[in-house]
Amino acid sequence: MASDELRLDPIYSENMIIPANKPFKISGLAVSNTDVYIEIDDQVLRTTSDDSGNWVVSVAPIDTNVKTTLKVKSLDDQLTVKNVQTGQVILLTGQSNIEYEFKNDCEYQEQVNDIDFKDSYYINIPKLEYQDEKQTLPDDLLTPSWKMVKDTTVGSLSAVGYWMLKRIKQIHPNQVVGIIDCYKGGTSASSWVPEEVLQNDALLVSTFIEPFHKAVDKKTEDDFKEELSAYYAKVDDHNTKLDAFTKKYPEVSLSDAKDKVGHTPWPPPMTNTSFLRPNGLYHTMIEKIKNYSFNKVVWYQGENDAPNPEVYEKLLYGLIISWRKLFKDNSLPFYVVQLPGYFDEPKDSWAKIRQSQLSVVQRIGDVHLVSIADTGDKHNIHPESKRVAGTRLGDIISGIQYSDTPTIYKQEVVSEGLLLFAKNAVTLSIKGNAYMLIRNNQQWIKQEVYVLGDTIMIPNAKQAIEIRYEYKNHPQCTIFNEYGAPLAPFEMKVGRN
Repeated sequence: MASDELRLDPIYSENMIIPANKPFKISGLAVSNTDVYIEIDDQVLRTTSDDSGNWVVSVAPIDTNVKTTLKVKSLDDQLTVKNVQTGQVILLTGQSNIEYEFKNDCEYQEQVNDIDFKDSYYINIPKLEYQDEKQTLPDDLLTPSWKMVKDTTVGSLSAVGYWMLKRIKQIHPNQVVGIIDCYKGGTSASSWVPEEVLQNDALLVSTFIEPFHKAVDKKTEDDFKEELSAYYAKVDDHNTKLDAFTKKYPEVSLSDAKDKVGHTPWPPPMTNTSFLRPNGLYHTMIEKIKNYSFNKVVWYQGENDAPNPEVYEKLLYGLIISWRKLFKDNSLPFYVVQLPGYFDEPKDSWAKIRQSQLSVVQRIGDVHLVSIADTGDKHNIHPESKRVAGTRLGDIISGIQYSDTPTIYKQEVVSEGLLLFAKNAVTLSIKGNAYMLIRNNQQWIKQEVYVLGDTIMIPNAKQAIEIRYEYKNHPQCTIFNEYGAPLAPFEMKVGRN
């Protein structure tokens, strides 16, 4: 849709951080078929808006820690964006546990008055749930802006992002960091991928596309309103019961309270405008930032795909490949957060999600696994502390440790049993007693294991055909590398690395 005035896409605004030493793009709207001139650092560039008024220009890499001004001109209009810096730009994306704001973190009050992060900024991408064919924006949709991370703004930053940023700044205090928050709670990965990812796979069609049409086709607006009204009544009833329980038993943790009262009803009924619809958020959120450039992407999601864990590997693989295509960056690094422990799901469903996350990391280059399987609340799907998740991300992203969580990369049958070799570790250690499950034919046997250096010995496992390590919804991880990172839980066929 053409504009009668010159505009930048909303993400290009004062205090923005652009990736250092990497090509990037700048985009916006102008009068149709007019020249647009861009000045940034020592570069002067020209492009022409298309019939719809859209324009985009590619900018050559700029050195790190450069402060500059962006100027854009077209016809009689001119825009100036001040305090533009180059640094490390990290996209945080996924569902509710990365959406979880720092003001809700259990350590917020202890941290908020001691924040001194030089040259650190973040921006929250609007959670646009639906747009009609005319691309109409809701009247109450806030225009995003880059904010300096300080005591008065940090509460709205992702809590995972806060702890990640804190660790990065401890390691590299002079590094300029820009965080882009782009997430939506309660969502399946199917909402974050383009149509072709789902439509080109029969299993994904039957899992997501067909149920969506069954839920919404031939229904009227009154039907949707009636279903939603009944749903919200159930939510209100649940919240009333939970509130009464916590007031009566204030000493009980939220995790235990939810175990007694039950969990918030989810998901709501599907509608044709629901943010839960297949492919929806890919268009309303991810495509809105398609011209921006990033140094790294953090993906923390999977909880909402527990009902269909058998298809998650397809979803995550398709998401990474399609996003790299959209961003025109085939080697864009992804950091996949392997889910924490949580008990209240169908048997092994979260274990299957973790296995899918591990498998995708092993299949695609420049994709890294950051496991937090040793953390989590047994009955609270939203743990109130994000310190471990963020700190581990900060360590790995900063490059002072390994590039990934420890994982098994090789097996060897020896006379005493079976050896497993771990990468991203020099010295493994055991906390408590470490066991693995080994399967001989149809029987699973619990076997204590031992470690020496980066190697794990499973005695009496010469005939094993399959191995599992903490392959359950709420694992109790016992094997760690020298930095305290847990060996990623896994299921593995013997003879297949």
